[in-house]
Amino acid sequence: MYFSRIIVGVMIVGLSLLSLPTNANQDIDNLPIAIFSIDPVFSELSQSKARKLYRGKTKRLDGKRVELADWPEHSVERVGFYHALLGKNAAQMNAHWASLSFSGKARPPKEIANADIELLLAWMSEKPHRIGYAPLNQLPDNATILYVVSREK
Repeated sequence: MYFSRIIVGVMIVGLSLLSLPTNANQDIDNLPIAIFSIDPVFSELSQSKARKLYRGKTKRLDGKRVELADWPEHSVERVGFYHALLGKNAAQMNAHWASLSFSGKARPPKEIANADIELLLAWMSEKPHRIGYAPLNQLPDNATILYVVSREK
């Protein structure tokens, strides 16, 4: 009798664990992600231009050479961003940027040390013409929103 209660308890705990989110993307699935700049000189991007920017196919916006920021490799922001914008996972994007970097065609985005919006903003404010992405609700008031990534497929 006691043994069957333990088995039932373990099964309940196991089923509870299975119902927890298993994918890091689920935490931010409903939050729109914005590509933005602190520099107000840039105009809004089309979806095509936003994709080209983060695929290394364009280095300039509005005639100005830009530097891109990226979140840490396994952060929910980065995983969700590349999945929503380009339909790619982290491994695919790493391979893509490695290929472009090796061939000399483009430099990969600057990866910030920790998944912290303040670190991203500090890096972006050091020089003009820097561009990053973040959940829309974390952007500062002085951010110039260039493109909002649609989470719907």
